[in-house]
Amino acid sequence: MIREGTLLTKEPGLHTIFQGEEHNYVRCVIADKTDPDRHFECRVLDETDIPIAIGEPIKLEVLKVVTERQSGVVRFDCHLIKAP
Repeated sequence: MIREGTLLTKEPGLHTIFQGEEHNYVRCVIADKTDPDRHFECRVLDETDIPIAIGEPIKLEVLKVVTERQSGVVRFDCHLIKAP
């Protein structure tokens, strides 16, 4: 699955355990490309920072969708799709 939109926030330099291994990641919130009122929380794995500024378009490949039961928040674990 691909998620595209506009980068609203980013928090670089974070660390997590994903599928049993430690990974760097950047926490991001993006506004959906087709419906900008819909916002998505994403973790861009294997990046310490991303070369995209707030307000610029971003394209992500979704690896896993996680729903936190208590809060009902849906988060996407992703990889950044880099332009050729």
